[in-house]
Amino acid sequence: MAELPQRQRKISDPDEDPTEVARQIVRIVDLPKGHRPFRVYIDPMHNGAEEVFELGDRIRTEFYTRSGLGALLSPAPRSQLPRRAGVRYARPGFS
Repeated sequence: MAELPQRQRKISDPDEDPTEVARQIVRIVDLPKGHRPFRVYIDPMHNGAEEVFELGDRIRTEFYTRSGLGALLSPAPRSQLPRRAGVRYARPGFS
């Protein structure tokens, strides 16, 4: 197990850029509301993580839909959120 980092370096792309994560964050934040993806995959080692996560997402979607809980798979508009007594809600544009 101690040799794992060395093995990973051997299969890594020497041109991979760790700032790619920051670039993807900026890209997503800049997208208009309603167009931001639920999940983004950055897999510079190409170890199959993207395929595994996509499979999990597909199975989760099918399960929630089959269970009648498909509405939980996308965010609800603020106007549809339940209001609770004693809870202060932030107004858009204010911190």
